[in-house]
Amino acid sequence: MKFLPLFIFWCLWFLNFSARTSFSPILPLIEDYLSLSHGEAGALFASLSIGYSLTLLLAGRFASVWGYKRTVVTGFVGVSLVFLAIQWIQSYLAFHVLFFLLGMATGVHLPSIVPIITETYKSQHWGKAMGIHESAASLSIFCIPFLVAFGLHFLSWRRLLLILGMAALLLPIYFWKVSVEPKPETDQRRSSYLHLLRKRTVWILSIFWIFATASCLGIYSVLPLYLTKERGIDLYFANTLFGISRVGGIFTSIASGFLADRYGVGTILRLSLWTTGLSTVLLSLFSSLPLIFSTLILQATFSLSFFPVGMAMVSKLTPLSERSMVTGIILSIGVIFGMGFFPFLLGLTADYFSFRVGILGLGVLTTLSSLGVRFLKEGIE
Repeated sequence: MKFLPLFIFWCLWFLNFSARTSFSPILPLIEDYLSLSHGEAGALFASLSIGYSLTLLLAGRFASVWGYKRTVVTGFVGVSLVFLAIQWIQSYLAFHVLFFLLGMATGVHLPSIVPIITETYKSQHWGKAMGIHESAASLSIFCIPFLVAFGLHFLSWRRLLLILGMAALLLPIYFWKVSVEPKPETDQRRSSYLHLLRKRTVWILSIFWIFATASCLGIYSVLPLYLTKERGIDLYFANTLFGISRVGGIFTSIASGFLADRYGVGTILRLSLWTTGLSTVLLSLFSSLPLIFSTLILQATFSLSFFPVGMAMVSKLTPLSERSMVTGIILSIGVIFGMGFFPFLLGLTADYFSFRVGILGLGVLTTLSSLGVRFLKEGIE
């Protein structure tokens, strides 16, 4: 395997993910600056998610026409322009517009980079390549809060975002030099979204992505509330536990990709869904602090094992001409339901019952979804 291109791809995904995760630790500062309520501040992420989901859905078709490399670079230019504009805006409405545009700019990356990775490496290395690439997101989730907290000692939150914007403008230069444009297939016929949505494989993979995203990022959204409001853990201590529990996911993302190449994508995909679901169930069952912390580490670790294997599965089950579009469809469905609907459903369940009931139900459904691997095409083991 060539490691220089993969390192650049990793840096781009880390930067792309950080462009979105960096707003969580500075949200209280934005809230104070604009004199917002908690609901108004949280609504900014809705604009970000809408823009991200919309572009995920459309980027597949756009990237195949415009060029995968050009689309990746265009997205990062957009990120840079958004962070530059943030240096001067002062109104709440303008923040909504820029959050939406940031979602659109970051949403073009995955549907474009997946075909580039699969073009750069042979199929027997796709699991490893996807695993290493996906670890960038895990590291971003873990370290961005610490980096932002450190940086705020020296710079304002606007200047920190400007540094990210400068990196988003410079790093794609190296990407352009080391990456290759996927070669067009002999069959130039382009599939329509309606045609792809008729395929059973797309819906099965979408279901996997919904439950995996809900178990990872959906629970990530409500876990501080669960630990403080329902478990009675001190907020500072809860956030400390929360941060420490994320470390294992960095290594799991890489390991699952290597295991997929060694034992088969189908086998590891099934195992990742099963362990994610079971650890989510365990998270809802225990009450003592040591057991909560132990299951929190297990859940955070296993919930990140799915995504590199899922990407490898998409690549193996789709031809290059459809790969980017299918990636966009599946990811957009996962974001809309896993990151959008399930946190709302977990909160609603907590209002009438408890967070434990909602987390337990999600864990059971995620575990049962692993049975769907058998209905995918043959030859994936």
